Amino acid sequence: MSLIGAVLVPIFLYYLYTHIKFSKSEEAKDERGQLILLQSYKHSIAILPIGWLLLEVVHRFVTTVSYDTYRDSIWLLILITFIVQGFSVNRYRKQH
Repeated sequence: MSLIGAVLVPIFLYYLYTHIKFSKSEEAKDERGQLILLQSYKHSIAILPIGWLLLEVVHRFVTTVSYDTYRDSIWLLILITFIVQGFSVNRYRKQH
């Protein structure tokens, strides 16, 4: 898990910076910018609940998941959620 986290953290930081930079810009305040933000939220909103549900299903029906694995998995889901959101902002910004 730590290797995956080490790979995802720089990507997360880049897309977090991209998202914050875009959301604070003048471009995000107009109608097109609001549409871009809404589209990025739409793509990233389901990642955490679905991942959490899958983690719970594995824990209850397949094998027990230790607290450390559970905690690391939730953090990975949070990182992936922000990565997808930032990626969507970049993609829709270039597309529109």
